[in-house]
Amino acid sequence: MSRIKRFIGSVYSFAADRFYEPIVVNGGFKLFGGNLNDLAIEQGRWAADVAEGGPILDMPVGTAYFTVRLARAHSGLVVGSDIAWGMVARSMEVAEEEAATNLRCVQADAHALPFPDDTFPAVMCTNGLQVIPGLEPTISELARVTKAGGYLFVSVLTLPAPRAVREARRDRLPTIMLSGSDIATVIERSGLELRTLRSERLATLIEARKPTF
Repeated sequence: MSRIKRFIGSVYSFAADRFYEPIVVNGGFKLFGGNLNDLAIEQGRWAADVAEGGPILDMPVGTAYFTVRLARAHSGLVVGSDIAWGMVARSMEVAEEEAATNLRCVQADAHALPFPDDTFPAVMCTNGLQVIPGLEPTISELARVTKAGGYLFVSVLTLPAPRAVREARRDRLPTIMLSGSDIATVIERSGLELRTLRSERLATLIEARKPTF
């Protein structure tokens, strides 16, 4: 694991029990994303519908704020994955507190997910993509583990750099400095078919499908 990934994991592990939900989820997400939290929960309900009882992945799981709601709406297994062990530990506590017995959580690198190809009929990436380094390898892994015919649901907050900067340095900019359309382009390059793209203040919600051929 690279030094920057270890650093990010440490920061989010520290935040898990202290201020992640009050400051980030119920503060920053609402301030910059407007109705983003409700829309992300709605995405989770749709993921439960399309999975039809099959397993669902949520990466990054964070403190399971969104994931536990998804687990309640789903009859099958929900797997939460995060690079930060503190987030995984907190998510397991939340699953126990909320009696979400179908939620399991694992620590994993977004660039090397420990799941076979075509595992999940629905994959969630809820409000965390903007802080994960390496957009292309992250999307590539999410696409890899999505089952053929399955869906990827993304919600992401961004503060896009000016268009000229993005066009000149798109491959080097962190995800938070890209636009929702830039992220959608990367998703399409991974082989997924873009179904919907919706903006909510500085947030973008994306739905994409993995072809069956």
